[in-house]
Amino acid sequence: MRIRPLCIAGATVAVIAAMLLCSCSRSPAPASTTTNIEPAPATKDQKPSDSPASSPRPVHRQYIARPGADAAPTDDELLEQSLNQLKKGNLAYSTPANMTMGQTKRVTASIGDPSVSVDALKAGLPADNGAAIAVAATPVSARMKMELKSADFDITPLSSEEQGVGGNTPTSWEWDIAPKHSGTLSLHLAAVVELKNLSRDFTSIDRDVAVRVDPVSAVSSFMTTNWQWLIATLTAICGAAWKLLKGRKKKDNSDSAAAAGD
Repeated sequence: MRIRPLCIAGATVAVIAAMLLCSCSRSPAPASTTTNIEPAPATKDQKPSDSPASSPRPVHRQYIARPGADAAPTDDELLEQSLNQLKKGNLAYSTPANMTMGQTKRVTASIGDPSVSVDALKAGLPADNGAAIAVAATPVSARMKMELKSADFDITPLSSEEQGVGGNTPTSWEWDIAPKHSGTLSLHLAAVVELKNLSRDFTSIDRDVAVRVDPVSAVSSFMTTNWQWLIATLTAICGAAWKLLKGRKKKDNSDSAAAAGD
């Protein structure tokens, strides 16, 4: 009876040993201590030669400020922005084409917004013979100035330099001009727009005026200006003539006396 359990135990041990031998024969060879890491597939932005183990470098984008981007707008820029918002109107003006020394003639300018027609602007201008009338486009603000300048004329303004512009009626300016000398003289007419305490000559016009000398006026002007010199000259001439006549008369008397003695 004791022999049978021993046989069963021996058989069990033999089976376990056989199983261990089979498992050892099927196990793989010992792996190398070097670990091979498969490279990751290259992305679209990564070249094949780049090292896969290296981490991508962060890209730092530097912002370069545009010069003057944060600077405050200049006075000219502010004025330009305001001018672009103004209504477009017209300027009609009349200047003499010809003058004579000693004459005084009138220069007239009228400004109107788009509601004022060009014919209405021209209607208020003088239509004297020799007057040159023209029209120019100009921006229109609620308050405007008109300036007439020249180094060749004496200019007398007949209206306020700054006036309100608006409505259906033209706004007009007038000046009297007198030439200082003869020749081709120049006039400078400027429409000044004032906005936000800034001003600019937006519409500038230069006109030439031919000034000639009148002989009668020239003589009259010369005598008026130099009358003292003329009187002194005439007095000297009259004195010299009187002495000459007196000397001749005395000589004639002497000759007559000598002839009577003979």
